[in-house]
Amino acid sequence: MMERRRHKRVEVDFWASLSHPLLGTITCDIQDMSISGVSIKLDEDLKFFVMMELDVKIRGDGWDDSMPALPVQVTRVDKREIGLQFIESCEGIWTPPEDDLNFPAENSDITQNVVSHNEQDEFGELA
Repeated sequence: MMERRRHKRVEVDFWASLSHPLLGTITCDIQDMSISGVSIKLDEDLKFFVMMELDVKIRGDGWDDSMPALPVQVTRVDKREIGLQFIESCEGIWTPPEDDLNFPAENSDITQNVVSHNEQDEFGELA
């Protein structure tokens, strides 16, 4: 499978409330996050599907609780692990700490570094 990630993912200690008109509100843990989306793990099996749109309210230490829910679209479903892409850019709201990026501090353009250096994650996939 071709890897299409453009932004470095980092582990975070956040959790989320997902809202959908048919499913109601669901809470879940956020496994990792980038400026373009989040990977979540559900506690139970639910009928999520690719292209589904919902709102995610991120919560936890280090996240501004006054932030509104962010619209997201499901990009990956693997049992209880769900990939969500922010519909609008999150770049102005949150950026990963520099020390989590493993990039030189003088060049913090994440996209350029990932593309130009073909950085791979621990599974040998493009990060």
